[in-house]
Parts: sequence; C-alpha cells; structure tokens
Amino acid sequence: MTPRVVCLDVDGTLTDGVLGPPLSGAAGALARIRARLPVRLVSNTTSIPHHAFAARLVAQGILDEPRSLVTPATAARRVLGARGHDSGVLLVEPEARADYAWFRDDPAGAAVVLATEGHDLTIRELQPAFRRILEGAAFYALQRNRYFLRRGTLVTDLGPVAAFLAYAAGREPETLGKPSPLLYDAIAREAGVRREEMVMVGDDAEFDVSASVSLGMAGVLVRTGKYRAGEETRVAPPPTAVIGSVADLPGWLGI
Repeated sequence: MTPRVVCLDVDGTLTDGVLGPPLSGAAGALARIRARLPVRLVSNTTSIPHHAFAARLVAQGILDEPRSLVTPATAARRVLGARGHDSGVLLVEPEARADYAWFRDDPAGAAVVLATEGHDLTIRELQPAFRRILEGAAFYALQRNRYFLRRGTLVTDLGPVAAFLAYAAGREPETLGKPSPLLYDAIAREAGVRREEMVMVGDDAEFDVSASVSLGMAGVLVRTGKYRAGEETRVAPPPTAVIGSVADLPGWLGI
C-alpha cells in the first residue's frame, strides 16, 4: 500500500547535521514527493527553537512551511496543556527556552520535563528533578535517543539523561517525541489519515524505523547520517525497506 503521508527525520536524513547543509538530492526528492503526497518533517531535536529551526529549513528548500515541522516541543505543548501539566521542573537548553513560554517554572508543580541532552548539566543540578519525580510529579522526556551526530562526531543524546533519572527515581518517563504514539497520532489526526497509512523515513534504525514499524507504520531506513553498517539486522521488527539515501525515496514510493 502506498503511504498517504510521508514523515521524514531531518538530521542525518535530509541535512548534514542539525544546522548543516542539505544532503545531496534531498531538496529535489522532497519536491517530487510533495507534488503527490503530504510531507511532515519529524525531528527529535531539542536544542533549537522551533521558529529558528523551521526558518533555516525553509531557507534551504527543505521545508515548505513551519507547521509542517513537528518536534517534541510542539507535542509537549499540546499534551501537557491538555493534561494540566504545564508547570513544574523544566530542564531545557537556554536557546530553546522560547518554545516553553507556556510552561510555568514551579518546584512544586505537576510535571518534570526533560528537554535537553544535558551536556553542561551536573548531577547536582539534576537533584530537584529527581526529588520531584520521587514525590509523584508526572515525568516526561521529549525523546529517548541514545546518540546523534554533531559536526561529524557521535555525542550522547537525551536518552542517557532520561535513563539516569528513571533509574534513580524508579519511574520511566512518558516520551513525547519519536517514537511516541502521541506524536504520530497527532500527525495522523491533523492529516486526516490513520497511523497505519503513514511512513517514517530516517537514519536511526531503532527510534526512527523499527519503532515506527512496531506502531503499524512503514519504516524506511536510509544509509546516511548516523547509520552504521548492518544496523538493519540488529533491530526488531526490521525496517520495511533500506535505501541508500533520501534521494532514492521517490523511487521506493513509485513517484
């Protein structure tokens, strides 16, 4: 079945790094796909404000309009607001704080929100979040990725910090970014399709691709970005397809 909505990761799939140039053939492939199918860019990036990220992607010819860029921050605003969890302890990069103007800092608030890779945080600075989780606050992590590619070097992502807090407090966080069904269901509702009618394309065999297949979607792995040889054989369920790069995606879609 041909998917009715195409979701694509950004970093490593469409661009060389979060703020890097488009990968070869990415802009042309997206233009071909958009002429036939709705496209959503779905990024787990947490360190860049949505408006700045979207503006750069539009300037690169990668994004058609800001609302087509979906990030964990956009999901957090929708989900936490609806649940009354819009106050508490927020761990976020200063540069991305503008995305959380709706969240009220309150050490006794309803939620703990982890929205940073924490490269500059100390264990001491994580203690208020740890104690609030122990006290019963809702615990959210924007995503659980293990690592990402920054300027050609693999660095730890948000997942290891989430694992630290989860182990210490004995409670797992609810994830708001890929591969959360909360995020994909929101995309499906907005597009007027079922989740099973979408495909997710990315360079992370585990979180972009295998997890999407587990949710009933198609998952296409690209051999670019942080992809490492043989990763498609080390995840279950396996990808729906493995292609060289996003430039090959129109062919796989039959466009």
